[in-house]
Amino acid sequence: MASKDDGFARVHLQFLDMFIASGFKSLRKMEELRGTSEGGLVGLGEKAKLLLGAAVAETSLLSALYWITCAYTLLGHVIEPEMRQQILDFAGRCRCRSTPGAFAPHPAHQADLLNTVSAVQVAVLLDKPGILGDLSEVSHYVRSLQLPDGSFANRSGSNEGDCRFTFAALCALKLLARLENNDRKESLDSVSAWLLRCQNLDGGFGCRPGECESHAGHTFCCLAALSLISQLHQLSHRGRGRLIRWLSGRQCESGGMNGRPGKKADACYTWWTLAAAELLAGSEIVSMFDLEALEEFVEHCMSAEGGVAPHPHDDPDPFHTFFGLAGLSLVEHAREGRRGLKKMEPTLVLPAQFS
Repeated sequence: MASKDDGFARVHLQFLDMFIASGFKSLRKMEELRGTSEGGLVGLGEKAKLLLGAAVAETSLLSALYWITCAYTLLGHVIEPEMRQQILDFAGRCRCRSTPGAFAPHPAHQADLLNTVSAVQVAVLLDKPGILGDLSEVSHYVRSLQLPDGSFANRSGSNEGDCRFTFAALCALKLLARLENNDRKESLDSVSAWLLRCQNLDGGFGCRPGECESHAGHTFCCLAALSLISQLHQLSHRGRGRLIRWLSGRQCESGGMNGRPGKKADACYTWWTLAAAELLAGSEIVSMFDLEALEEFVEHCMSAEGGVAPHPHDDPDPFHTFFGLAGLSLVEHAREGRRGLKKMEPTLVLPAQFS
């Protein structure tokens, strides 16, 4: 691979530094305002309006820390000690005391599975499993969300399974087993059967069996989940052929990928579609897609100040920055690119060095 493009990394690191610094500043401001009156933000007028975006962002804060931390790693950046400690401290505060092993997106919110797996991924990325507390409690919490049909729910008390939650659960259990240094084999035959029933006649996968439209994100989750339990081979020959055709059809005239037919391209689907295709076809992705055109599309989604937006000329955000760079990593390692991005490991959505 050619030498690392330092300018490329630098501009995206500047965006990430700015975003996370301003994010922690807004978080502190929100916490100050919560204590100003019994009604919280009620009656604060313009101040409340200015901070509405920060309040809404609380529902995905822990996941945002995972996206940013992983993006730093992809770019080969070592996080400064002060920022690293802020990330670890916040993740630790998100541990739910009333539900052992569970994590919330913010200390004031309800715990769920997706944020719990984000906490596990942050712990792995920063090599600090201590923020998770008792690892066996985390594993127990994740297993407690499995439903009778084999799928997983996102929260305790929910009876709705979803392939996103099922993948998240299997990813968390895989990482926790490594942190605990055990080789426990999960008995997940019912999971495999449920995931395979999510495939539709067009070849793509929906979020659950039945009348759920095929979607690139759901397709990735199903394939990655099957891979984590070594059941990807259970996909039928016909089902595999249909899926390859469906995935190949996700590339638009713009060069970018869409999530489903009829939708415009979005930078995040560079990851969801390519990662799914790599799990299914390996190096064949070079012949399945025009990777040069895809790379150009992601470049058009990049801001001159750093960060990746969903579409050209939109504002960048950490979600699309991470998944845009993660998808670009797959392109780069398939085409011997010049940017020096670390290789991503699809099944764990982490750089390959952690696989």
